[in-house]
Amino acid sequence: MHRSLLLLHWLAAVAAAVGIHTMAAPAEVPNTLSPQEQSAGWKLLFDGHSTAGWHTYGKKSVTAGSWKIQNGCLLLPAGNGRPNGHGGDLVTNAMFTNFEFEFEWRVGPAGNSGVEYLFTEGEKRTASFYPGDTGDSPVGFEYQVLDDAPHANNAADRLAASIYSLVTPAGKTLRPVGEFNQGRIVVNGNHVKHWLNGRKVAECELGSPELQRIIASSKYKYYPGVGVKRATAIALQDHGAEVAYRNLKIRELSPSAASAPAAAVPPPSAPAAAAAPMTARKIPMQAADWRVWCWSKAENRWVEHPLSKMTVQIQDGVLSATNTTNDGWPRAILVYRGTLLDGDFTLSAEYRGQLESFDLQAADGANQRLTCLNPPQDNQWHTVLLGRRDGQYTARIEEASAQMQNSKASSDMKGCFCFKLRPGEQVEVRGLVLQAGR
Repeated sequence: MHRSLLLLHWLAAVAAAVGIHTMAAPAEVPNTLSPQEQSAGWKLLFDGHSTAGWHTYGKKSVTAGSWKIQNGCLLLPAGNGRPNGHGGDLVTNAMFTNFEFEFEWRVGPAGNSGVEYLFTEGEKRTASFYPGDTGDSPVGFEYQVLDDAPHANNAADRLAASIYSLVTPAGKTLRPVGEFNQGRIVVNGNHVKHWLNGRKVAECELGSPELQRIIASSKYKYYPGVGVKRATAIALQDHGAEVAYRNLKIRELSPSAASAPAAAVPPPSAPAAAAAPMTARKIPMQAADWRVWCWSKAENRWVEHPLSKMTVQIQDGVLSATNTTNDGWPRAILVYRGTLLDGDFTLSAEYRGQLESFDLQAADGANQRLTCLNPPQDNQWHTVLLGRRDGQYTARIEEASAQMQNSKASSDMKGCFCFKLRPGEQVEVRGLVLQAGR
């Protein structure tokens, strides 16, 4: 045995004798299991030499010319990242219910991929989750694999090691681009945890009110299967960028069994107690909940008018409005007055058409506001979200953080959700979902 390896084993033995927890010595050969790992029930999902045990999503085998084996890694070359392209998501043949999955991943500059689980292969859907979506890719939970820096405009719950689009990672240390990071996913009963480089960074409880609230305000609200416990394969995502995976190993767990990592640094200090969960409710479209505001120079505030001040109709759950004020106002505001937004809240809605911005506007008509400018202007449906948690505001337009400008909103402002329209602009609104609480 090499002298340096003997020294590592001696140091580990001394540390164990005095009660110090240390990282295990790295494996000499990637894609192998130590005797200790084998006795603990770990199994390799990739032997470093073949794609045995894997197939392309929706296929019986691995698509020729897609994932390659290079230097002991499963390597996907850059491509278009779309179903039925040259690559495709790589899926295990085996299914797992309660498990601990460890893997190493590496991306290049601006790299993007993910490890997907809690999905059912072949499950068809009608909602489109990304441009070019054909319904032939997994939809479930995802461990985000990402070069964070070029994606700084992503919402925090879409950065590396997140439970993608649902839970933001905390206390993580991401290694530089081009180096391998160690990921770890634990699904134990209804509890889900993500680890990055030896630290637990994200977790959630399947079926909990908090997770249901988060899903209801995300793009997954159109897909009832997300967040549901099930037997699942594990998939390596093709997102169009080059990505490499190695040391993929898994062990199956009995529900509620202890799942301490074989090698981990101490986790960060426990976070403060979470705020009380908020209850979600879908809001029916009815005229009584909406008003029109126009700016009054004389009163130096927004003045409320009947809904008839705009051309407005509600049909089949869709509100359609056109700014036809023609009274010299540079804009008018379509205001949702059904609920006063006070304290913590998250409100999402779908819109299509033209509008200047979506806003949180002071409830008394004062010029105190949080304005989110430059939303898309077209005939496609887009999802917007506006929320406040512990005095901090968030805003999104679909997958990207919204550009919050001209913000004069205090952390405790009582306000109204609204859309600002310039003369001649028209918008359709549907699918309001509100979660509110103190």
